Amino acid sequence: MPSTRQVTSRIKTAKNISKITKAMEMVSASKMKRAQVQALQSRPYALAIIDTLQTLTRESNITLHPLFTQHKEGEELLVCLSTDRGLSGSFNPNLFRELVTWRKKHPQGKVVAVGKKAIAFAKFAGVVVHAQFTSMPDPLSLKDTLPITTLILEGYRQKEFRIVTLLFMDFVNTLSQKPMLQQLLPLNSELVETTITSTVKTEYLFEPSAREILDKLVPYYVENSVFQAFLESKASEHSARMVAMKNASENAQELQEELQLIYNKSRQASITSELLDITTATLTLNT
Repeated sequence: MPSTRQVTSRIKTAKNISKITKAMEMVSASKMKRAQVQALQSRPYALAIIDTLQTLTRESNITLHPLFTQHKEGEELLVCLSTDRGLSGSFNPNLFRELVTWRKKHPQGKVVAVGKKAIAFAKFAGVVVHAQFTSMPDPLSLKDTLPITTLILEGYRQKEFRIVTLLFMDFVNTLSQKPMLQQLLPLNSELVETTITSTVKTEYLFEPSAREILDKLVPYYVENSVFQAFLESKASEHSARMVAMKNASENAQELQEELQLIYNKSRQASITSELLDITTATLTLNT
């Protein structure tokens, strides 16, 4: 049995860890709520863009638009949205599991690694990193993601990339986030239609023409799709970290209770031993 001094030291360490994880849980809970609100509030706007785009594709000759064109040359590109920090539970492991699966299917593919964890994993796994981004602001705005979107659009227009796919953690609820692979480019009418979940179809009157609006809206759709993926990823990250820190705090509390029980037993054994020594000494003196 460990000495009372050793147990006391371990109890103190467990208490300090509990304080840290509790503070991190509270910070993550605050960020989680803000990120969840931002992600959920932006979803109707994203769907409205897709709804408009779907209507435009019926009105215009979409095969003439460069972002609807399937290239025969170029590489596959995966944009992986990870985190800069750890302590986020299964967030990054689940994401990287999908990355490994994608790489097996596309061994010559390239990756845009967003977040320090994705950069480190890509180097470890031998994945070709085309570009990397770190220290994304929190909360995010559309302009914060424009450098990534610009890289994607320019690369696709120059036929450097044949297919562009987003990999991110899709926010379901506080306890559930799932890895999502979403084809971003090339666009096609079927891809747009399957994204629409609402059965309500809105009728539009387009001025000056559907074609001109389509030319403006398609790049913006790509920009907003990337931005929405970031919002989903941020909400998932903070939710996963909050849950992880909550579990860590509970585990630290359980450890404190177990150590306190060990301390009490150790202290009781020490007192019993001292009493036996005193009793033995008394009996010896009396004889």
